[in-house]
Amino acid sequence: MTLSLRAMRYLQAALQYGTITAAAEAMHVAPSAIASALNQAEDAFGMALVTRARAKGVFPTSAGRDVQRRIDDLLERYDALLADVSDLQSGLSGTLSIGFNAPIAPAFLPEICAPVLAAHPEVTLSFNEGDNASVQKGLLDGQFDVILFVAELPNPQIATQPLVFAPTYCLCPADHPIAARKTVSVAQLAREPLILLDRPAARGYYMDLLEQSGEDIHIVATANSTEMVRSLVASGIGVSLLNMRPREVPPYAGREICCLPVSDTSSGVMLSLGYAPGPKRQLVQLFIDKCIAFCEGPEGARLIITNDR
Repeated sequence: MTLSLRAMRYLQAALQYGTITAAAEAMHVAPSAIASALNQAEDAFGMALVTRARAKGVFPTSAGRDVQRRIDDLLERYDALLADVSDLQSGLSGTLSIGFNAPIAPAFLPEICAPVLAAHPEVTLSFNEGDNASVQKGLLDGQFDVILFVAELPNPQIATQPLVFAPTYCLCPADHPIAARKTVSVAQLAREPLILLDRPAARGYYMDLLEQSGEDIHIVATANSTEMVRSLVASGIGVSLLNMRPREVPPYAGREICCLPVSDTSSGVMLSLGYAPGPKRQLVQLFIDKCIAFCEGPEGARLIITNDR
């Protein structure tokens, strides 16, 4: 037989106040509830915990005094746990663990987080990069508090907050002939030597788009990092397709590159935040609010290429 926390609190009150009536008044319940809790406790522990004297109250037995000390300790630690969790939920301190699948997240996450750290020095941030599947699994496993990912098929176990829709754009050397255009078509891209971002989901996404042109596709290089793609493009090897861009950051190759909207497709990706459904820690909500404000502002607009740029 188990003993509920409520019953333990009633037992604690009875032993503390010495009478069922006084315990009932302190706990704001009927005396029968205290008496029932005493009976439940004795049944659960299989021993007499009190002696009852009419008109004199209840007195702990030797075993009752030992149980009383253990219950006092248990309830004190339980109350401390509740207080600690409450502080964690409402306080702006502790560690915020962020998982991200956004190749250019280093271009904007630090700027979002720097004011948080400056205003709340007791906060520690932990960043972990992964692919779309691994960061979602990390959130579900409790490894992350919040994730930045491409929301594709909805997962009912993950609450999402869309941040920005990023259309697909063309990346080419600044001195390439197509750089003089205002826009470029998928067919025009497909005729060029191509550098492909080779990350989970991204490769298939870009290949599907290119194959719609009906052109023979010539891939000259693949890379699993956005910065390597940008540097290969800057070196003049070929052109590429991406969805988000760093803000006016030159590639390691040191030469200028150009970003052009793709005129004949509406394809793109939705960058979103993910977190566990239900009440959120104040620190998690603060991070969400900062991300939304950034992406809705002018700095966030510079991360994407649109036809009306």
